[in-house]
Amino acid sequence: MSKTIYIAGKMNGLPEAQVREKFERFSSDLQSQGYRVVSPAESIQSGATWEHTAKHSIKSMLDCDEVHLLPCWQDSPEAQLERDIAIRLGMQVVYH
Repeated sequence: MSKTIYIAGKMNGLPEAQVREKFERFSSDLQSQGYRVVSPAESIQSGATWEHTAKHSIKSMLDCDEVHLLPCWQDSPEAQLERDIAIRLGMQVVYH
């Protein structure tokens, strides 16, 4: 059975196209290695509040086996929160 990976990284304050490209690149790489990937960039909603986005993303993350943090994750309050939750829940966290 293949692991399900959640990708976390900076999205806020970046152009939507740049975010989608960055997350898609990592997603494609992980999928080619046989993983199922959950990417919050696939469900970007224009105009959504940070709180709404964070709640939706965290719910998705909780169903995954691992959390993979993209470079510059430290610049994202949401990715920091996702990392902290994953660590506290004993999930595998991988840094890229």
